[in-house]
Amino acid sequence: MGVDKNRKRDGLDGYVIVEAAVLLPVASVLLLLLVYLCSHLYQGCFMTQAAYVAAFRGSRQVSGGEMYVQAQLDEILAGEALSFEEEKRKVGMGMFCVSVSLGKNTPLSRLWGDDFLLSVYQKSAVRNPVVYIRGIRALTNAEWED
Repeated sequence: MGVDKNRKRDGLDGYVIVEAAVLLPVASVLLLLLVYLCSHLYQGCFMTQAAYVAAFRGSRQVSGGEMYVQAQLDEILAGEALSFEEEKRKVGMGMFCVSVSLGKNTPLSRLWGDDFLLSVYQKSAVRNPVVYIRGIRALTNAEWED
C-alpha cells in the first residue's frame, strides 16, 4: 500500500501562514508598548533620584545657593542613558528646605496626553552638620550631668 503524496490534507495547507499574519503584528505592537512603558518607568525613577540627590546636596551646601543645585542637577542628568526630551526644571531654596521640581514629556504623553506626563517634586531639609553635632553633644552632656 503506497501513500499518495499528491493528496491534499483536507484543506489545512497554509494555516501557519494565516496564524503568523495575525499574531506577528499583535506581538510587535505589544513589544513596542512594553518598550515605551519601560522607558517611561526608567525616566520616572531616574528623575526622582536626580531631583532628590540634587536637593540633598544643595541642603548640605547652602552657601552655594540655587546655582550650586542647578550645577549638581546638570551633572546628574548628564548621566541619563535614555532621554527623549529636555527636562523642565525649577529649583527653590529657602531657609529651611531645598526643593527641586522636574517635568518631562515622554513618548507615552505624546500618544495618550498629559496623563503620562512625568513630573517629580523632591525636597530636603537644610542641614548644618556642625550645629547638629554640637546640639547632639550638648544634649548628651546635659543627660550625663543630671
